[in-house]
Amino acid sequence: MEENLVTLTIDGVQVKAPKGTTILEAAKLAGIDIPTLCFLKEINEVGDCRMCIVEVEGRRGFATSCIQTVEEGMVVHTHTPSVLEARHLILDLIISNHSKDCLTCTRSRKL
Repeated sequence: MEENLVTLTIDGVQVKAPKGTTILEAAKLAGIDIPTLCFLKEINEVGDCRMCIVEVEGRRGFATSCIQTVEEGMVVHTHTPSVLEARHLILDLIISNHSKDCLTCTRSRKL
């Protein structure tokens, strides 16, 4: 069973997760919260909103944690200043093109 596990580090916490697990799922196993908007397990796993971005050491740019699978030895940072700044910018862009009638929107009544 151990050969099917990947060991990685998320925010300084060593995590063992099954191969094929996403960074988002591995973080949840470790009790680390990564915000999401569009992620619905087994329904909508496309990473379009990009709110769940993280930094992975040794890589350029951000990784979308809901679709990026874990790798052996991976080191992930979920709440660095650059990640938080990027998430704020992403949310501002999403909201800037939104009607902002969430409390009266018919979609909110479907929840």
